[in-house]
Amino acid sequence: MQKVAINLLLLFSILAVSCASSEPLATKIDRTEETTQPTATSQQSLDPTPIPTNTASPVSTETSSKDPVDNNEVTEEINESTYDPNCMVKVLGRSRTDDIVYFNSKIDQQELLSVQHCKLGKPEMGNNGEEDRSRDDDRSRDDDKPRDDDKPRDDDRARDDDRPQDDDMPRDDDRYDNVEWECSGDQKDESGLPKTPYCNVPPVQLPEGVVAADLTNVTLPVAKYEQSFDTCQVYQGEKCAELNWEKVTDVQAGEFVEIKISPVDPNIMYAGVDSNDMTMYRSLDAGATWDLVHVTGHVGALALSPVDKNIAIYTNLEWSVQATFDGGESWESVVGFTADQGNVIPFTAIQFSSQQPNIVYASALQSGDTRGGIWPAEPADLYKSIDSGKTWIKTGTCLTCSAIDAIVVMPDNPELIWVAGDGGVQYTTDDGLNWSGNVITYLKEVANSSKNINEKIPPKVMGLDIHPSDPNIILAASTTEGMFRSSDGGLTWERINNGLTSLKLHHVHFAPSNGNVAYVTSHDGIFRSDDSGKSWRDISDGLAYKFLTPVAIHPTDENIIYIGTATEVYTTHPKHKNRGMHKGEGLYKSVDGGETWNRSDNGIYEAKIVQMGNHPIVPFNLWVGGESGRGNFFSPDAGDSWWFSPSITSHYPMVYAFTYDFPYVIYTTGWLRTGELTASTDFGASWYVLTHEIEAGLSEETYNLGLRLDGGADFHLHGVAVAPSDSDVIYVGSVHDSVYPDLTFNLDGAHIFKSSDAGKSFKEMSNGFPIETKTSINSIIVHPTNPDIAYAMTSLHETTTAIGIYKTTNGAESWFEINDGLDEFTNDLQMDPIDPEILYAATESGIYKSTNGGQKWDKSSTGIPKGAVIDMAIDPINPNVLYAISADDIYRTQNAGKNWYSVNLGLPLLEPSSKPLSAQEKLFGKLLLDRTQTGHSEYGGTFAQDRTLEIDSTGKVIFVAVKTSRNDRDKNSERLLYRAILTPLISLVYEFAIKVDGRVENIEVTSQSHIYEMTFNTNSKELSFMAGGPKGTNSSTTVSIPNTLLSGQLEVLVDGIRVPSSNGNDGVTFDLIHAGSSQVTIKAK
Repeated sequence: MQKVAINLLLLFSILAVSCASSEPLATKIDRTEETTQPTATSQQSLDPTPIPTNTASPVSTETSSKDPVDNNEVTEEINESTYDPNCMVKVLGRSRTDDIVYFNSKIDQQELLSVQHCKLGKPEMGNNGEEDRSRDDDRSRDDDKPRDDDKPRDDDRARDDDRPQDDDMPRDDDRYDNVEWECSGDQKDESGLPKTPYCNVPPVQLPEGVVAADLTNVTLPVAKYEQSFDTCQVYQGEKCAELNWEKVTDVQAGEFVEIKISPVDPNIMYAGVDSNDMTMYRSLDAGATWDLVHVTGHVGALALSPVDKNIAIYTNLEWSVQATFDGGESWESVVGFTADQGNVIPFTAIQFSSQQPNIVYASALQSGDTRGGIWPAEPADLYKSIDSGKTWIKTGTCLTCSAIDAIVVMPDNPELIWVAGDGGVQYTTDDGLNWSGNVITYLKEVANSSKNINEKIPPKVMGLDIHPSDPNIILAASTTEGMFRSSDGGLTWERINNGLTSLKLHHVHFAPSNGNVAYVTSHDGIFRSDDSGKSWRDISDGLAYKFLTPVAIHPTDENIIYIGTATEVYTTHPKHKNRGMHKGEGLYKSVDGGETWNRSDNGIYEAKIVQMGNHPIVPFNLWVGGESGRGNFFSPDAGDSWWFSPSITSHYPMVYAFTYDFPYVIYTTGWLRTGELTASTDFGASWYVLTHEIEAGLSEETYNLGLRLDGGADFHLHGVAVAPSDSDVIYVGSVHDSVYPDLTFNLDGAHIFKSSDAGKSFKEMSNGFPIETKTSINSIIVHPTNPDIAYAMTSLHETTTAIGIYKTTNGAESWFEINDGLDEFTNDLQMDPIDPEILYAATESGIYKSTNGGQKWDKSSTGIPKGAVIDMAIDPINPNVLYAISADDIYRTQNAGKNWYSVNLGLPLLEPSSKPLSAQEKLFGKLLLDRTQTGHSEYGGTFAQDRTLEIDSTGKVIFVAVKTSRNDRDKNSERLLYRAILTPLISLVYEFAIKVDGRVENIEVTSQSHIYEMTFNTNSKELSFMAGGPKGTNSSTTVSIPNTLLSGQLEVLVDGIRVPSSNGNDGVTFDLIHAGSSQVTIKAK
């Protein structure tokens, strides 16, 4: 402790001198903060001699000795704004690319010619010079999968010294997750969102000799009318048992921000997530099960009392700081403002003092417009509580901290506060009145490099911790430069990355019971140190996904650890979005120090499912959006497994639409500024925005009526549809939003747009539609064979009124209303796929049917109690069958809407005794026909709104979102996803094309499964693919393989186990029982 006392005395002395002089504290600290390699002398005394800048300069200004000497050197500027470095890496390698792009190394003429296809604005080419379009249907874009240059190399290991070298740059090829890395210039909009598919994440590189197949077509059985029935045909007791509902596998996003274990009772844990609709979870059994205990907004950080197991406090980026003093049963605001009060400021970090547990510190940004990743620096305020978080005062301001991610209170001196964040590592000894400035010189110089200045990249440190028994040892986890370690209480720092294979680090913590053990999470796994941070080893084996943020360590056992995946924590760490299509996210637990891992997140799931969409041809493909989540969920097997595609462009998703050809394009409408219309050409791995094309296509009438308000292209779009017979034709509808007055949209009224060139441009084509009406174009459907015939349905969704349905027969040149006999307060619209003249409309007063393309409507609700029908779904193979939901029940018809009956077996319907009057009933009770205050979703029942009842392309799986509370305003109310499966499944025909040895081979698969991710291994001569379907259902599959690929008798392995199969003229045939998705391998015996 003598050495610690000396160091603390030195720190206090420096602070005192700084405060007594006019020179800023940061200037005083600069002379003493760091040496390249601390010596014994430098660790005991402060050397006033300035450190030579060339010993730790992060950017070399000298010509690299590795530069080629070539008289043909060119002068063209090569940087991230002009060339795609990811593309260049494939040609020149990582090291040479880094030299050219980041270290001003000259490129010679031959190199320049070899990377011309990498010039931004041009499509990336494959090795054969053709545009690279080799993408497989639904293929995962898991960017945590190893690439060729992900493999550790001897020269890949960071050095013990502090000198940056070329090969200190991360070799894990994970820089692509920064939007600027592969998308720049006019390919981005003003918000930084990509505007073209050239910004897509790179496809996963397959091992050498493995070739991916392209899905070229899927054929469904021809739709036909089956035998009709007036009533239910199967009963269980008194309930209809034609459908038996079951809950799908938990829809897990993995947006974990913090995990904390109570020091008092390790069975008590809390987990916070970066989402508006599922904020805080609690476990009372050491992570075995979890419950959602509070919902406000995006968690910033979480702290638990070191002495009282009932006290937990979390910061919030869109709300006030929340605390519980009764073990999570109730929560209250303790500092800051709620969204209802206004003037919300983002609170970020929070921490208790371990020695004086009544003391708590929290940090907040002064501006509510920013949350994290801010540079140049903005002020951050420090708040303090001396009564365990009940009351707070602001004690100081750090002008150069920006967003603070971690606070550490010195164990034996609560006056000494360390913080880490956008401004690096800083400390204060007077409750934030004065600050040290960034004490890590290396990071200061990184921040001052021209690249970081131009791109406004902060010297961010996300993780910080102090050794539990030796306060001299401090670890700081940088988000770009790896690990920094101090062994003298923060006087000097070493950059020590021994064993780390990624330099993009997140949280770091010492084990409370053993300071020799520390863990750090990163973009590419979790690492453990057994020597207090001097060296590290990867302990990620067994994890299905390795992009990790929080880590929690048991208070008495260093080998019990919990980690949480985080595809992105956009609000606190916007530069670390891991774009792509990801599998295996969740909360994991290890009880053996990371040797093995198991999921430990039962009960943690997307709590507010509000929108769903099924691909119209590919079976069991379900897309799901949360109320205010951070991306799209996708299931390839009807809900047994889930992938996640993080994208702020799909924030508050509205509608999913798909092209009918292959490879298909996905379109979504949403709520995020400039991202209200997005598209994906790589099956959901990447998204780009099209709202600007909508803006460019606004009509003169819209401007003349004053409906285009001042501001950016911040429109509320909803309905979107692609013509089944022509993928170039897309229709889009907008919403006049009058339900959310705190949100600003810059397009009033409701408008219809059309694209005839696959989204390259849009034109407003609303002639005949009253665009000044305060309504919502909620649904658009297009004729199956004539793209000029389309219907636009309005609704009360988030608006003031509904005006029924409008139709065009001339490609949107004009529209006319078709409301004869129809309740104009429509909610959903369905079309018979066999006879497009037959239409069904769900309305506030029931279901209506038209048999003449909407010219006349008749009521068709027999069997459904009087009241609103919210949503419908029609069986695409047998359109005599439809499904409908009211506020309180779900119904089926097998005779084209003549008779309906309840099919709710297995659904947790809310008890009638708890039913309040719906918004509609209250209004009707007062004889007020104004249904403008409902927002379309407040029915006070089990079911909420449209787009929450869907059916898959085969008609065999039906999905519905079920509420857990009648109160739509109850933030803790959940919406859970259920499914019903009809058997037997039906067969589809899949056609794949694969290029092997310069020739294209065609493979045909007839199967009752969803067949995807097909590859052929030219080395081992094996054909592999995934077969997905609802768990427990039977599937028969026949694969026809050309003899030039595989010949002779073939055998089949499912998940590595040989299964019975038969060889015939049609190919090799085998059966399987679905267990979600399984890998199938076919090879010669």
